[in-house]
Parts: sequence; C-alpha cells; structure tokens
Amino acid sequence: MRLLQLSDVHFGRDAVAEYVATLAGRIAGRRYDGVVVVGDLTQRNFRWQFRQAKAFLDAARAVTPVFVVPGNHDVAWWWKPFGLGLRWPMYRGYRKWISDDLEPTLRLPGVTLVGLNSCHGIQPYTLTTRPRDLSVVGAIRPAQWEHARRAFAAAPAGDLKVLVFHHNLLRGDISRRWGLASRAEGIGHALGTGADLVLNGHDHQTRIDTFDLGERRLVVSASTTLCRRTRGGLPGAFQEIEVEAREIRIRACVWTAEQGDFVPRADRVFPR
Repeated sequence: MRLLQLSDVHFGRDAVAEYVATLAGRIAGRRYDGVVVVGDLTQRNFRWQFRQAKAFLDAARAVTPVFVVPGNHDVAWWWKPFGLGLRWPMYRGYRKWISDDLEPTLRLPGVTLVGLNSCHGIQPYTLTTRPRDLSVVGAIRPAQWEHARRAFAAAPAGDLKVLVFHHNLLRGDISRRWGLASRAEGIGHALGTGADLVLNGHDHQTRIDTFDLGERRLVVSASTTLCRRTRGGLPGAFQEIEVEAREIRIRACVWTAEQGDFVPRADRVFPR
C-alpha cells in the first residue's frame, strides 16, 4: 500500500504550476493506492481557486481514492469571528467545490484513515497570547478526539490507523510555532485516539518524527507546501508512505530544478 501525502497546494498566485503538473502526472501514472491531501487547497478562499483545486482532485479521483480535509485558508472565518455570526458560510466554498464531509473516514486494504477538521477560524478556544495566531492557529475539540478514538476502535484488526488534520501537531523547527492552540497537549490527545500515524501540513516544512508513550508509538509526518511560500526558502516537497506488514516507510520527495522533478530522499523506516 503506497500513499501520497501532500498539503498546502495554495491554488492562487503563489502556486507553482510546474510542481502541480508534475505531481498530477505522477498520480495519473497510478503510482499510488491513495492520495491524502492535508488542507489549504486555496490561497484566499476564492471560487476560481476552489475550481482549480476541484479539477486537480477530480483528475486524481479518476485513478485512485482521494482523502481530503480542509485547511485554514479554505475556511471563510470572517463569517463567524469570536463565536458571533453564521457558521455555515465558513465552509460553503469547501463544501461546494471540494467535499461536503469535513471529517471523512476511509478504509483501504490494511489502512483506516480518519480526518478531523482543525480549522475553526477565530473562536474563543483558538485564541492565544500571540496576535499573529489569529485565524491561523487550529484546534481540535474533545468531541473530535473522541470521534477519532471510536472510529479507530471500530477499524479491522491489524489496520494501520492514520489520523489526518491540517495543523501541525509538532512545533515547527524553523517557525517555532505550534499548529494547535492546545500546543504540546495535542500530542497526548492524538496518542489517545489509538492512531499509529498522524499526517499534517500547515507549517510549510517537512518533518517526520516519532513519539513513544509506554508501549505506544506515534509517527508524525508533516508535509511541505507546493507553493512558493516554503519555510527557509526550501523547495517544494511531498511525502510517499509505504505501508507493509511489519514497517512503515516514509520518504520526502523534494523538487530539484536541475532534473525538473521531485527526487526522493532517504527512507525513514518505522517498525509496526
């Protein structure tokens, strides 16, 4: 089972057409048994950006299952700031053009994926002491963690349990910013769902790491953006995830201008 993990395509002025076209060609070549898109399909929540995102996803869906969750740029938070106003318009564009399901579940052979919506806009529970976090930081509510726990508990025995949400679970190495308002507490909550692997984006930096708690191990894979706004000026990248009976292999594939293609780095291998 080989999965593609990508995030932060940001269709709009900062999207890199060469990256997107090359990746679309890889998907069309049936290299993957599933595509996981971890949010921020648009740059400014505009209809034309959603239409471009839909075209990309529809082409992928024609050849393989696609699993997608919203990112903060896909949410019109200004319709309900600080808990006031209307909630339904916040996700109107995403529901119309991308998916009506904000928290999907997908079962593939040997893999169960559960998505959570971490993008709630500016709400009392997303506020931090940093003004720059307004509309940017994410949150996962207790009921959402419990939803994921129940979904994984119902998964077939032996399945790899994959938890997917947009905001970075781990603190960024370059940005030094947590993706969730709960900061490090999110790690414990994610472990508590029973997940084996967490897929994130948002921070525009590739990071692959593990956390151990007792006999439980959690692998976290955060993917880089496919737009020009990468952390540290690094090139665009995505992850390939190979699920085997005894191990998980994750590799970052990084854009190389000389070859005009994404080139894989060394595999990170994690026993199951």
